[in-house]
Amino acid sequence: MICPYVLTGAHGVREEPQFVTARAGETVILGCDVAHPLNGQPYVVEWFKFGVPIPFFINFRFYPPHVDPEYTGRASLHGKSSLRIERVRSEDQGWYECKVLMLEQQYHTFHNGSWVHLTVNAPPTFTDTPPQYVEAKEGGSITLSCTAFGNPKPSVSWLREGDPVQDSSKYKVSDGSLTIVSISREDRGAYTCRAYSEQGEAVHTTRLLVQGPPFIVSPPENITVNISQDAFFTCQAEAYPGNLTYTWFWEEDNVFFKNDLKRRVSILIDGSLIISQVKPEDAGKYTCSPSNSLGRPPSASAYLTVHYPARVVNMPPVIYVAIGLPGYIRCPVDANPPVTSVKWKKDGLPLRIEKYPGWSQMEDGSIRVSEVTEDSLGTYTCVPYNSLGTMGQSPPAPLVLKDPPKFLVVPGGEYRQEAGRELVIPCEAEGDPFPNITWRKVGKPSRSKHNVQPRGSLQFKSLSKEDHGEWECVASNVVTSITASTHLLVIGTSPHAPAKVHVSVSTTSANISWEPCYDGGFEQTFSVWVKREQLGPHDWLSMPVPSGQHWLLVQGLEPETAYQFSVLAQNKLGTGPFSEVVTVNTLVFPISTPEPLVLLTPPRCLTANRTQQGVLLTWIPPANHTSPIDHYIMEFRLGERWDVLDDAIPAGETELLARDLVQEAWYEFRVMAVMEDHVSEPSNVVGVSSTGQCSEDFYSPYGF
Repeated sequence: MICPYVLTGAHGVREEPQFVTARAGETVILGCDVAHPLNGQPYVVEWFKFGVPIPFFINFRFYPPHVDPEYTGRASLHGKSSLRIERVRSEDQGWYECKVLMLEQQYHTFHNGSWVHLTVNAPPTFTDTPPQYVEAKEGGSITLSCTAFGNPKPSVSWLREGDPVQDSSKYKVSDGSLTIVSISREDRGAYTCRAYSEQGEAVHTTRLLVQGPPFIVSPPENITVNISQDAFFTCQAEAYPGNLTYTWFWEEDNVFFKNDLKRRVSILIDGSLIISQVKPEDAGKYTCSPSNSLGRPPSASAYLTVHYPARVVNMPPVIYVAIGLPGYIRCPVDANPPVTSVKWKKDGLPLRIEKYPGWSQMEDGSIRVSEVTEDSLGTYTCVPYNSLGTMGQSPPAPLVLKDPPKFLVVPGGEYRQEAGRELVIPCEAEGDPFPNITWRKVGKPSRSKHNVQPRGSLQFKSLSKEDHGEWECVASNVVTSITASTHLLVIGTSPHAPAKVHVSVSTTSANISWEPCYDGGFEQTFSVWVKREQLGPHDWLSMPVPSGQHWLLVQGLEPETAYQFSVLAQNKLGTGPFSEVVTVNTLVFPISTPEPLVLLTPPRCLTANRTQQGVLLTWIPPANHTSPIDHYIMEFRLGERWDVLDDAIPAGETELLARDLVQEAWYEFRVMAVMEDHVSEPSNVVGVSSTGQCSEDFYSPYGF
């Protein structure tokens, strides 16, 4: 506090300034400590406020005082020269000086004066506040500003829903302002500005309204009702602006677009969905989606389960069964809860299944007939039941006996033809009614051009690589279907992709093995491709594989690193497609001494030599094995499945005579080596026909 002057009284007495404290709105007396004349001489009282050169209050005897407009109606003389100020304001605070001028004395000989400091304490009041409601968009930011006045100067802080707001990544608090960034729906609500001092506090609350898509606060829940009851789904959402519209979906369709449902649904103003007179077909997923035209509408789903008595649906008008074969008399039941029993009638009388040899009733209520005869003829009705009862019996359905399809011509076991050439594979069938014949490729469908001829044969006008594989001829009529399969070898193509790629790893190496697939009719070789998993598609490295070998040891890898491997086959016509990509992680480099790498390569150069006594199979022992070979295993196959021919061939033997083979069949063989608990990958596959007596070597398309 600055004291502008040190005063000396009329008689040389030093006067100290006065200090007066008042609260805004109160009345205060500012004393004027001067010596007044005793003989009634005239004098003038003047009051000054420090910093203002002219007096704001002048009083002379009986004349009305002169008062500054800021003090008009509030300032008056108290006693002889003191000043009374009513309704004190904060801006009244400061230094005041009173002067008493003796008109009949020389100024320099008699001069009275006194200083008073007025302190006005005022509780906080706001001079600037944000509106009561403010709006902001999701993802945006907003600043709320508060300015407060008071004495002493108040501190300004912010609260959200009653809790103090601290400076953070979400909130920036500075000098009475609050900035909210990255606004989300969760930021909506009340924000309170609080101005506080020892004289009191003032608060102002602003509500932040966040503009954005709706938020579902009461999602629908799964419900179960009985048939003919009403179903009720709730769906309440909040949003600003609140011009909400609700859309409901059954599965993926608007409920008002489903013909039978649209007449029985209604959507209430609060978003709830009512389904009247529920039917079994109403069961399923219902989805609520509120919208206010801002952003992407949310959605919430629940399931309606409808309980209803057991009923028969889509009973066939005629029951067809194949004479002489096993057959079924089915009752197509729909029930929730599940069906508990099915009662049958035959020709209007209750059916006693135990009287028919070979007849039995299955768990679903259907009747199984082990061999259909004329005893099965008749007209059947069924009545299903569950815990809620039944909706009645089925319409009557006569049973009619029909002849099952029978092949007149079946395709051969195998066909070989060059790519680009035409091939017809025969297949004919008969039956009552006459069967329809279709063809299908087992596994991956063929996209090449082929067609089925009128009598059922399969015609390829120009064979392609994709046609290679197993094909099935399917003959079907109303009673059953039968199939016949054949294998098609398309010669003169690039190799097919290797299969069953296996990778075993150590810390710095990987042993890759695979099973060769069809070579396209020519000798094929292989290459192994490798790269780190994190590298791009142009970073593969190729490693050639020695001829006749179906494995490769890749060394120099980094420990604890992800690698990818693929195998590519190639013949003189080009490369085939890559095998599947196998991703593996090399092992962590061991702290202790690592166990030795177990290496066992397959037996080599398996050949098949047809003799008078059988097929003589010979091979060469594995090129690499870290321990002695224990024994060999020889396998064979006539179709797709491999079977064991001999699993105890002594380690010193390298040939085996296969006897008692089925005549006029195509056999394939492969051999594996056993070392301790390890079995090698198979050798090359050789094929030989058991037809004829000549002794000569035969190699399958898989041989090397």
